[in-house]
Amino acid sequence: MMAQPGPHQTTDKKRVKVYELRHGDWFDRGTGFCFACFVPVEEGQPKEPRVIVDSEDQPNRRLLETKIIKDDGFQKQQG
Repeated sequence: MMAQPGPHQTTDKKRVKVYELRHGDWFDRGTGFCFACFVPVEEGQPKEPRVIVDSEDQPNRRLLETKIIKDDGFQKQQG
């Protein structure tokens, strides 16, 4: 089950640029608003933490949804 897109409240979301690495090449997926939330996966199971990015131009379009894993590295681009 995926989290449902909601209305953008930019006070608690960050505007981000999303790129996808495919076969060694970077592809621009768009600009959107990023937030983290807990998503129920299966009934009776604990909720999973996710990072979600919904499109800035098309709020019903999801650019990214990924599970947060303790050992994964996330970083902010400098500059």
